[in-house]
Amino acid sequence: MHHSIPQMIFKTCMTVLIVMLTGCQPWQPVSEQSAQNTGTVAIEQALKSNQQQQLDQQSELSPEVVQALLPSLQVEAIASPAEDRFDVAVDRLDARAFFMGLVQGTPYNMVVSEEIAGTISLDLKDVTVDEVMQTVQQVYGYQYRRSGRLYQVVPEQLETVIFQIDYLHVVRDGSSDTLVSAGTVSEVGSTSNGSSNNSSNNSSNSGDNNSVRSVGTHISTTSKSDFWGQLQTSLMTIIGAGEGRRVVITPQAGVIVVSAFPQELAVVKDYLDRTELTLQRQVILEAKILEVSLSNGFQSGINWATIAEVGGGGKNIVFSQGSTQLSNNDGIDGVFGAAFNLKDFTALIELLETQGNVQVLSSPRVSTLNNQKAVIKVGTDEFFVTSVETTTTTGTATTTTPEVELTPFFSGIALDVTPQISAGGEIILHIHPSISQVSDQQKLITIGSQALDLPLALSTIRESDSVVRASSGQVIVIGGLMKANSSDTQGKTPGLGDIDIVGDLFRQQRQKSTKSELVILLKPTIANSDAWQKNLKRSLDNFNNLNPTGSALATDNP
Repeated sequence: MHHSIPQMIFKTCMTVLIVMLTGCQPWQPVSEQSAQNTGTVAIEQALKSNQQQQLDQQSELSPEVVQALLPSLQVEAIASPAEDRFDVAVDRLDARAFFMGLVQGTPYNMVVSEEIAGTISLDLKDVTVDEVMQTVQQVYGYQYRRSGRLYQVVPEQLETVIFQIDYLHVVRDGSSDTLVSAGTVSEVGSTSNGSSNNSSNNSSNSGDNNSVRSVGTHISTTSKSDFWGQLQTSLMTIIGAGEGRRVVITPQAGVIVVSAFPQELAVVKDYLDRTELTLQRQVILEAKILEVSLSNGFQSGINWATIAEVGGGGKNIVFSQGSTQLSNNDGIDGVFGAAFNLKDFTALIELLETQGNVQVLSSPRVSTLNNQKAVIKVGTDEFFVTSVETTTTTGTATTTTPEVELTPFFSGIALDVTPQISAGGEIILHIHPSISQVSDQQKLITIGSQALDLPLALSTIRESDSVVRASSGQVIVIGGLMKANSSDTQGKTPGLGDIDIVGDLFRQQRQKSTKSELVILLKPTIANSDAWQKNLKRSLDNFNNLNPTGSALATDNP
């Protein structure tokens, strides 16, 4: 023990000496690189601290919110004390005697209404009292109530139950039209007139048999959402009519009152639960509308087979099952659609840049519920003359007054999507994109003695209408909407090119023709807690890529 005390004194003296020598060292300024590294470390630590703070804030949320955000967990219930099991076998036994004898020798009590009648036949082995009661209810329809250890067998009678469904009280109509018109055809029907008919009758009869029909293709898609009206009809069909059955719905409060028999109420409850679960499914729609100015080697259109081949090697792009299969040697002309397994649009856009100059026209993002149409519209409305009528007034002087009708024409990008979400995560989408460009076209029209110079609309439209199927997170590609562009350029020698006679010798005209293809990328993602978390992490990764120092902030990749 006496040897350890001097050792402790020696260690203490050496420690004090080292501290004093360290304090005597001269001060050296911190280099700029060290300061920058220190700042980067501080930022990373601050980001980690911020993420931890967000987790702490989430832990302080109310239990209802936490339950809604977290995925459902299958937790096994705590095993209840084992009940006595027994065998029971009866043949056409009076129902009252059966129920009263069922609880003899058990800790349960039984009350049977005097209105209970009928006989029961069954043969069950190794069952409990509650299992027997449930079986008899399902087979014979005897209704009972249980309160602790008390069973009450009551006759079947009407019951009134109040249900709650949270849904908007709106009637929503939507329509989508795609028209390809090649003009009109006038058909004249044959008429048979007597010799006594005059010319006016012939003209009238011929006019009655004339018909005009359009030539072309027309796709019209309509949707109507009248949930509360359809719900009333469905519930009345389930419970039937008569004997006091009724359904009262208050859409403003989302309250449904149903009076029916217990078995019918059980079907109504199951129907409402399934209906509400389907209605509350939500999908996030992310879209990219691209204009690809094709390179010289791809004037026939984007070669999607090449993109699939290159992407499969390094960009994690594969065709999904059920999508259009492409040959590795053939280009694709015309409208094309497929589904890709992608995390985002970046990889596919990079591959498209190998075949031309890619310009992003729009990047809309919208959320919508199951079977509800979502519309995205970006552009302007311009008014053009679509009809001209004249009114002639005679008097001391004849006056002709034109009446002009103006109609708005949309110029820009429009996209409407209607999703149907299945329980297994499959999404069926009706997609109708449209890119329109309206320009002025002056037309000189002479009405009587008056000449009118009218600004008419010249529309250039590229659109498609299709129904596709994809899984949550897949990228749907719609391509093949091509457009040819031509431009004229003129060059001349300064001074000499302006001479009237010989100026053409010093001028040069060049015409350039290019083709561009419209590509629409659409990514549907079913909205749940996992999907939102992945989207947030992906957005954070994109922010980290913008860090000018090149040092990625510390985050967890999804």
